[in-house]
Amino acid sequence: VYWAAGGTTDTCVRSAINAIPDDMLSKNIIVSNVAGGSGLVGATQFVKSAADGYTIGVLNCDLVLNHALGNTDISSDQFIPLACIEQDPYLFLVPSDAPYDTFEEFVDYVKANPGTLSVGDTGSGAVPHLVYTVLNKQLGLDLKTVAYDSSADSVIATVSGECDSTITAPGAAAGQLEAGTLKAIACSGAERLAAYPDVPCMSESYEELKDMNILSWIMVVALKDTPADAVSYLQEIFTAAATSDEYRETLESLSFQAVPAMDNDEMLQFVADQAEYYASVLA
Repeated sequence: VYWAAGGTTDTCVRSAINAIPDDMLSKNIIVSNVAGGSGLVGATQFVKSAADGYTIGVLNCDLVLNHALGNTDISSDQFIPLACIEQDPYLFLVPSDAPYDTFEEFVDYVKANPGTLSVGDTGSGAVPHLVYTVLNKQLGLDLKTVAYDSSADSVIATVSGECDSTITAPGAAAGQLEAGTLKAIACSGAERLAAYPDVPCMSESYEELKDMNILSWIMVVALKDTPADAVSYLQEIFTAAATSDEYRETLESLSFQAVPAMDNDEMLQFVADQAEYYASVLA
């Protein structure tokens, strides 16, 4: 896992491992957190490991974005997807006492006060920053950005008033939303979040954003040259975990939504579609 313990990727990976049926698991799986460089330190270590099925890793939205940005030569075609373990739109959050209750009101406020409002995210190599980029570029907004080490930090900064808004995966903000210190005024997907059905998609409000489908997503992967029998076994156990009631209940308890069932071809197509969208936005 290329990020620190306790984050979205780490939590989902550990929860998926715990959901693997005991009678399917022939070995213990140990999670090694190798953080740094927006995930690139751990990803580099993974691609240099033996393709024998005993070391597996993750492919997620941030790694694909970093490839699109030219920050790494590591590309999705170096991996074989085993299972998708997370797929959620990001939430756009503002303080509960902010002078806007809808995304349209926020956009109008920004246009009336250019250069004064800030958005907290996790840096230019992470997908929440891509949402910020799209808003500035396609809606003509003049928003400032503030980078934080984690989504949890950006959420707390928004609660404290250090920044005016944040873009984060839903799990990182669930506690503050429940406590009423923040309010969600939009999400970044093509469909609304199951956990927050009253929060509209940004694409519902503006024609310029009609193609927006920016998601937080994670796949467990093996290296490309991993033996076919190892890949088959790993796909079987992680698919069983990802589609289990136990894992679905864990995700929902953390304000994530259940992942869609996806076979290998569907996962490959999904990654390709996301990479194409990132490239079009960054062009």
